[in-house]
Amino acid sequence: MKKASIKDVARTADVSIATVSQILNNKGERFSQATRDRVFEARDAVGYVPNANARSLKKRDYTLIGVIVPTLKLPYFGAFVQSLRDDLPENVSLSIMSGEREAADEAVDRLFEAGASGIIIVSQLAEPETVAQTLKQRHIAMVVTENHANLKDADAVFSKDRMGGRLAAEHLIAQGHERVVLLGNQVFTDNLTYRAESFKETMLEAGVKVSEITTHNLSKQSGQAAAMAVSISKATAAFALNDDLAIGLISGLAKLNWRVPDDVSVVGFDDTEYAAFYQPGLTTVHQNVSLLAQTSLNFLMQRIENFQMARQDIAIDVDLIERASTRSLK
Repeated sequence: MKKASIKDVARTADVSIATVSQILNNKGERFSQATRDRVFEARDAVGYVPNANARSLKKRDYTLIGVIVPTLKLPYFGAFVQSLRDDLPENVSLSIMSGEREAADEAVDRLFEAGASGIIIVSQLAEPETVAQTLKQRHIAMVVTENHANLKDADAVFSKDRMGGRLAAEHLIAQGHERVVLLGNQVFTDNLTYRAESFKETMLEAGVKVSEITTHNLSKQSGQAAAMAVSISKATAAFALNDDLAIGLISGLAKLNWRVPDDVSVVGFDDTEYAAFYQPGLTTVHQNVSLLAQTSLNFLMQRIENFQMARQDIAIDVDLIERASTRSLK
């Protein structure tokens, strides 16, 4: 049976989660007796038990922070989390959760219930504005690497994805490619959208035809499954929106006896650790994942220390790393 959460109490009592938290923590003097009674009755009705671990952390003067990533299967997100762990202050504990959209929103609630003082969100939220406003009301620090364009209630740290898409396009244009494929996901995050849009805009300005191939997700398996579609597209180059797709594509093309870069050039995005070691070495857009993680952690800790400070946001440069997976047609 699923454990009752503070969200269940709030829903049953028809009040906000913040109201429930304050009343159950003996800070609800400003609420009417009827509201307090309703919350206690809802707590008993759903069988909610507060998280004892969160309380013990607070008693030991630990600061609990959370990070939410879409998945730990993709190397980029694993590297981001590891960078956070490497730079974690001594008195700070890190809780790692994964999920996208609705699952990411739910993960935020669970971290709140656990007593987190701040959350770094490296995943796409279903309702980013609502989540940001709610955390702001609760005085819980929030840093996002997605959803950053119009989200004014959270600090933001992100790569220049538009620059990355443009760099990939300019590289292939300079090499003389006139028919290219864009390999993407079924559902785009904001950052993937920026990469794809910039790539297509730059290609369009140069008069280069771009075909789009939709993959199931961003994994090597999806890249491999897209190889047949790429082989019949008559494209001379492919831009994959992350390195895993790109490497999967190269593997899939090899099974079809297509050689990279002799038959088709391939460009990735991220410059994950194995991009340089794969054969052929992967031409890719480099993101500084360590700097992204370190800056996100710094912003979060500063916000926890001074919740009233002005909003912080920073866009971090990317660059193209040219390796053996692309060649000039000129």
